Amino acid sequence: MITLRKLASLKPGTRLRKIIVLLQGFEKELGEGGLSDVQYVRGLLQQLMSTVDSPEIRLESGDSRRVIAAAESLLADITAKNLPLLHRRINSLRHLLLLETGNSAADWDLSALHKPDSADLPPAGDAGEARRPGIEIFLDDIRSPFNLGAIFRTAEALGASGIILSPDCPDPAHPRAGRTSMGTVDRIPWKRMPIEEAAEGKNVFALELGGTSIESFCFPDTGLAIIGSEELGISPAARELAGESLGLVSIPMYGTKGSLNAAVSFGILMQRWSESLHIS
Repeated sequence: MITLRKLASLKPGTRLRKIIVLLQGFEKELGEGGLSDVQYVRGLLQQLMSTVDSPEIRLESGDSRRVIAAAESLLADITAKNLPLLHRRINSLRHLLLLETGNSAADWDLSALHKPDSADLPPAGDAGEARRPGIEIFLDDIRSPFNLGAIFRTAEALGASGIILSPDCPDPAHPRAGRTSMGTVDRIPWKRMPIEEAAEGKNVFALELGGTSIESFCFPDTGLAIIGSEELGISPAARELAGESLGLVSIPMYGTKGSLNAAVSFGILMQRWSESLHIS
């Protein structure tokens, strides 16, 4: 692993790219149950804050304050005692850096897709009339703008009344989200808030491994469905809230991979939920 002194000697752009790679390495360590050098991570975060303030660095937002605030918060709370939380916090910071540097993770290349045109969509009134009140989706740290846009498109098509984003989800206005949403980010209401606030007073369930099979799960007439991060699944807070309400729902899988893309999984869930509402 590169020393902090050597890291500091790199050009700012090279240094920032190396920091992103190093953060990913620490995520891997944490996923395996440990962290080799907390002090190194502290030094890395200090260098990150000075690097993003360099005039040579051009962030997508044009503002380094969000990155610095995330690094400062992580610095204040970093501890080897709460490894799952640290894992998630470093993951959030890394994805923020990927977005800000224009290198956000993509699950597939949709560069050939045309931009949404108004002719591709039904009149706004028709779409609104098809929605079911109280059918909400919470995206719990979805990272890929492509996945975000695909989920918007599916949610709108199958009648969801709204989407709630966790604080760390990408902006629906991101160009990659716009391509896969086909314009639906402007057609379905959405807002951003913490899971605790979003779940208040609602029937809550989460799509996650180890739950009730989707084939026998009893979908509510109204409620909040939680879709977790592509890499880490649902957050501990989301798991707790779902456990106190309707629980977890899982999609049975029979292949060797045993996993699905987040947007694909959501599509299966949303179709089943929509079908149950129309049957009832």
